[in-house]
Amino acid sequence: MSSIKFVTDQWPGEPDILAGHQLEPLTIQDLDRTKVLLRVLPSGPWTHEALEETGRGIEQMLPQEVADGVDAFLGTQWVGSTEV
Repeated sequence: MSSIKFVTDQWPGEPDILAGHQLEPLTIQDLDRTKVLLRVLPSGPWTHEALEETGRGIEQMLPQEVADGVDAFLGTQWVGSTEV
């Protein structure tokens, strides 16, 4: 089974790609970015851990779509994919 890999964990010297996007909806799109499969509103600021937990739920809700491949965005900021 494919899984959504979020690249929002920050290591020393790397930019914080969550900055300014923590309160934006998480959008899951197909790999062509032509179809929005799911939009999740945050209950608080997004963290790497919250995105990973939500991603596991999405994988259970949309197993076929995730298996086909998806990209994840907070607002317009790309934050992950099954293709990472």
